[in-house]
Amino acid sequence: MLVIPTPRWAVRAHLHAGVIDARGVRYGTPRTDPRFGEIDAISSGEVQTPPIAFPQTPGVLDNLLGPALSELVQQEDAFTLRVQAPAGADGLPVVFFIPGGGFTTGSGESRWYESTTFVRDARIVLVTVNYRLGVSGHFGPIGDPAESTKPVRDLQAALEWVRENISAFGGDPGSITIAGDSAGAWYAYALSTDPRMRGLAARTLLISMPRLAPLPVDIWLRHRAAIIDAVGSETALLSAPVGALLAAQGSARAGLQAFPYMPAESQETPSDLARYASSAQRIHTDAVLLITTAEESAGFLRSQPRADYSKADVDRFIDRTFTDPAAAAARLESCGDDPDAYLRIVRAATLAHFRIPALEIAAHAPVPAQVVRLDHRSKLEAAYAPHCFVLPFIFGDTAQWHDAPMLEGASMSESARVTVAMRKLVTDFVHRGVAKPDRFDCLAPQTLSLDAEGIRLEPALEAGLSVRDADSK
Repeated sequence: MLVIPTPRWAVRAHLHAGVIDARGVRYGTPRTDPRFGEIDAISSGEVQTPPIAFPQTPGVLDNLLGPALSELVQQEDAFTLRVQAPAGADGLPVVFFIPGGGFTTGSGESRWYESTTFVRDARIVLVTVNYRLGVSGHFGPIGDPAESTKPVRDLQAALEWVRENISAFGGDPGSITIAGDSAGAWYAYALSTDPRMRGLAARTLLISMPRLAPLPVDIWLRHRAAIIDAVGSETALLSAPVGALLAAQGSARAGLQAFPYMPAESQETPSDLARYASSAQRIHTDAVLLITTAEESAGFLRSQPRADYSKADVDRFIDRTFTDPAAAAARLESCGDDPDAYLRIVRAATLAHFRIPALEIAAHAPVPAQVVRLDHRSKLEAAYAPHCFVLPFIFGDTAQWHDAPMLEGASMSESARVTVAMRKLVTDFVHRGVAKPDRFDCLAPQTLSLDAEGIRLEPALEAGLSVRDADSK
């Protein structure tokens, strides 16, 4: 057991294989109740806990990722983060990673982010963080849209804790990369475009960020009303046991739109957040790295029988989604294979909701940007290169991801080569930003592709495609 002195208190940590690991470190404490209250910096009381998570039910992608989140104790006061750093570190760049989970699941304390090899070899300090989820994260007793952005303020408090304390672990508070995956990338983007956050981070790493606009206030209010009906009353919203609140969250969801529990339009999450020609110009970090996978949407669509998809389904999706359906269809048909309807709709949805957003952000960012696509595929039936498939190649050692279905049957040698390439890519970005030859140039757009054979620079043939009603997607 090690004791790390920070400016306010001492943090307990373990040393393993040359890496210091401090878990359950509190970054904030609720002013009133942890369910709906705002948080302040820790001034007294318990400053460290065992690994915990905010209340949640199993996630829709557990069939890809495995059961790691279910191993954590859940409690409503889970304002904690985890710090991993090389022993003897001094002035190393910091990665502040926000886990995803569809705004309803996830935890920075999960074993998925136990990253001894990555931290040691990349010479970084890794911080993984918890933030409020689901009903408690996005609703409250008043009905003010600001109640929907409590996770943003949770993350801001954690980032401020890192700025104040990370030097005690050998991190450089002036060299923080704010990073996230999926919903975590959505929050990382919101923070990176909020002018009030200027100066808190130096770089932005967005992994598999979906095109999702904040909820219009009227829709958010309708979702809040559905939750109140499901739990019984506004009073019950405040006082119901955690289990009852989670049950209401699940039952109310059936009648609502996809991703009903997320921030509404507000000052912290403005209405143009998913209109990247506008919002990307507000990026205040020094560089942006965007990583997607070749078949992100397989993670969400493979739960339906493959035979249920038809050519007509694909054609209808393309027609209603893209501003130039013919150009989008031609691009999808240029992949050089003969996909069935399932794979075509996976690719079309991936293009609309993940790949085009990454290209649009890169095209409009006022800072150097780089776009990468992971082409390496899972051996799992119908998974291909799914959502979240990037994560084990950055963070995980084999033991931490041993029960992830998306890695079953994987070639150890291929996985090792992908890991080496992915970690080098991320390490170079965290230490130095975007190299000039790899910068995205909207006049001659090129992106990187990565698989077991390495990294290649290639034309971005999708650049210039766009989707309809981008602000409502």
